[in-house]
Amino acid sequence: MDNGELFFYCNCPYDYGGICKHCVAFGLKVLNGLFEEKETTAGKKVSSQEFEDIFKNTKTEKKLQFLKQLLDRDSDLQSQFIEFTKETSENLDEILGEKIDSIKEEIHHELSNLDFDNLYPEYDRYSAGYWRDEWEIVYDIAEGMIKDVFEHYVSKITDYISKGNLLDAIRITLGIYEGSQNLPELDNYDYNIFYGEYNENIHTYLNDYIDKIAKEISGVIKYDKMIMQVIDLIFERIRIHKISNDIFEEEKDESIFYNIKDFENLFKALVVNEITAKYLLEYLKKENLLENFGASHILLYIAEILNDETLWDNTAELFAEKDKKLTKLLLEKYKSKGMVEDFNRISKIAFNNWPNEFDLFLIENLDKNKQKKLFLKALKNYVIRKHDIKYYKILRDYLSQEEKIEFINNFNKSYYLGFHVQMLEVEERYQDILECAKKNVDSENFHKIIYPILNIYPEECFNLIQKKNDELLNSEGRDRGVYQLMMRSLTLMKKIPSKKKETKKYFEKLYNHKPTLPALRDEMRKAGLI
Repeated sequence: MDNGELFFYCNCPYDYGGICKHCVAFGLKVLNGLFEEKETTAGKKVSSQEFEDIFKNTKTEKKLQFLKQLLDRDSDLQSQFIEFTKETSENLDEILGEKIDSIKEEIHHELSNLDFDNLYPEYDRYSAGYWRDEWEIVYDIAEGMIKDVFEHYVSKITDYISKGNLLDAIRITLGIYEGSQNLPELDNYDYNIFYGEYNENIHTYLNDYIDKIAKEISGVIKYDKMIMQVIDLIFERIRIHKISNDIFEEEKDESIFYNIKDFENLFKALVVNEITAKYLLEYLKKENLLENFGASHILLYIAEILNDETLWDNTAELFAEKDKKLTKLLLEKYKSKGMVEDFNRISKIAFNNWPNEFDLFLIENLDKNKQKKLFLKALKNYVIRKHDIKYYKILRDYLSQEEKIEFINNFNKSYYLGFHVQMLEVEERYQDILECAKKNVDSENFHKIIYPILNIYPEECFNLIQKKNDELLNSEGRDRGVYQLMMRSLTLMKKIPSKKKETKKYFEKLYNHKPTLPALRDEMRKAGLI
């Protein structure tokens, strides 16, 4: 969950829109309650202010005793402590020996020469617990080959970080970043593994590793001078090469490009106080990146550390039309501060650019009287998108009779029938529901269509239900699944009091069918019809 929005991720190769079957299955398990909640036993989280007060009032001798115990337990912390005590870059340079250009050439060579042409594995298609096609197995092998290349370097990076040697860690990171660009696209390979987008796939893996490196850096002790040196190093490489909003822009030549967005989490892991935040901000200004979209979230992060509301507002406003997360942040800020005009202005941008992401938010937060036009657009969009009868009942109050008819008719399709009937019921258009039921006797959702009019047209409904079940009973390939389908509409017969006798007689006829149908009898008993 991120700001109330649900995100799914699966590492399978499905990429045809929507979410894959694995995410669907996972979601259904959760909805069905098939999960466990485990309560953590961690102690109460101490607030930063509470810690500051206790730390300030603790004697130096006691602090040193605590520090010594921590260092005695962890050799990596000992290495970090040694690095922390070194004041000058000269001392650091004596132990830092990784060469960015050498690493760049190494990884570019390795990634350019991976052989994906002859992957004929012996494999078990059920090895993952479900059926997998051959191309899925091959994709996993190819992905593993790529990750093996990266893991070699990332392992060294992690080792450097654990010992407090951030400069070498970042040198290797920059080397693999530069070396992963301008790879030869794959021409002749048997499985079309990367759909002709080898560079983009490599860039995706690379970003994952940079984020992993950022998490490692977040967990170690850092001092300001070293962070400044790391920032110096990154911008030194940016100056050597080029900066871009989009590393895959069509007119890009074979130069190395730096997309500042790729380093967002890395900068957030490094910059933890006002001193380093100001230092990074100065670099962003020097490199004219204050209006670079890729730097937008880095600038917001800096603004929050510095408590610089002007920088935050300017950045968010500048990129609001490009980034729905920034738009959402602005809306929430203007709403909380009662800045109505600004809220309404950004609301229009939000709906125009991302109607499906913001319609419900606007419905719940707009002044529906003063912003009626936008409110109705959002409301209509949400009803169309979600088929939510609760919100249709709100929408209908704003529509004329002709507009209601036109709106409802838009859903007169087989895949919208459930919602179509719900709206007809709200409008008390029962005759139209009956006509819909007559036209859709064969539908699996017939029971939903006919339910609202059972006791408005009891005779017609009884006859339609009987007709449907007679047809199912005489259908070819009849099996237990057909009998279970029959139960959906047969149970509705019991809800028609005026046809009680006829219903009982019809149930007995089905139960005593000749030849005997044991599976049908079983389903009728389970449904409580007999």
